[in-house]
Amino acid sequence: MIIRRYIIKETFKTQLAILFILFMIFFSQKLIRILASAVNGDVPNNLVMPLLLLGVSNMAQLILPLSLFLGILVAFGRFYTDSEMVAMYACGVRKRVVYQVVIFLSVITCCFSVANLVWFGPWSSVQEEQLIENAKLNPSLAGLLAGQFQTTPKGDSVIYIGQVERSNIKHIFIAQTDPTNTSRPSVILANKGKIASDAEGNQIIVLDDANRYEGSAQLQDFRISHFNNYQAIIKPKTQVLSEDETKDKVEQLSFAELRKVNTPKSKAEYYWRISLIISVPLMAFLVIPMSASNPRQGRLARVLPAILLYLIYFLIESSIKAHASKGRIDPTFWFNFVNGIYFFMAIVFNIWDSIPMRKIRYRYIPARFAS
Repeated sequence: MIIRRYIIKETFKTQLAILFILFMIFFSQKLIRILASAVNGDVPNNLVMPLLLLGVSNMAQLILPLSLFLGILVAFGRFYTDSEMVAMYACGVRKRVVYQVVIFLSVITCCFSVANLVWFGPWSSVQEEQLIENAKLNPSLAGLLAGQFQTTPKGDSVIYIGQVERSNIKHIFIAQTDPTNTSRPSVILANKGKIASDAEGNQIIVLDDANRYEGSAQLQDFRISHFNNYQAIIKPKTQVLSEDETKDKVEQLSFAELRKVNTPKSKAEYYWRISLIISVPLMAFLVIPMSASNPRQGRLARVLPAILLYLIYFLIESSIKAHASKGRIDPTFWFNFVNGIYFFMAIVFNIWDSIPMRKIRYRYIPARFAS
């Protein structure tokens, strides 16, 4: 049907536009946080873009249902304010065509949401943590910040690099101390050097024309060494997580693994993901009657109440997840309770202007119809 294709086209086009706007907003917020961490030295410069891309999954969890919700609200609201929907009904188009369009768009959005929550979300969470932990354990692999003093993870060395040009470094200062007092502190100075790696993945720092000053001012015993070529090999470290630590990171677990892990956090995460999938068709059908507006009321007459309902829904769901993760409430009951209330609201809103409902309202509230 031409009318059905037209409604799908306009609604889907609006959804994509809103999805792009929401994505840019969330993407900008994520970019600001990552850049702030990079400036502070917590995140290496070469990990900014990978972390941004891996963060898309977390953004999509919320913006996919919201994009469909606002897409239907804006597109259908325009149909009503421009009297297009009235003309469609006058030409014999039944309301079930509108529901068919919403079902079609909900199925498409649900497919992306399921793929994100079941596969891409846990995978991206694992990859993001591995990148960050690998950068913390192997700071030399993460890139060096020029013009800043940097402390190694063990806290026994301070490194300063004056200039960094790809693998070449200049004006190097390295101060080494031993907290156990088994060796004397030392300072290494070099004008230039480079960073290389071998076949086994070990990081090699090569300093040309370096001087090493070893000793303590208290003992007045110094040893000065000069090196034409000074090399230091840094072997990469890997993080090994215990089984309990893996289970505690519930955002990295699949649906099947969440069912097996019987902890409050895993149960809360499991029902949170299910609610995110359910919210796509639930909020889509809830917004259909709320998008109907009188042309005299303007296009934004129903927007604020609809957005308020949407915000209340996700604020309650987020609160349930937070309390259920700490074992204070049962996520099975409360998630289903909230979804059930909104499902009941969606049914009431959609049948409110139907002919059977109008007869019931006329029987019990005849004065309103008479006026």
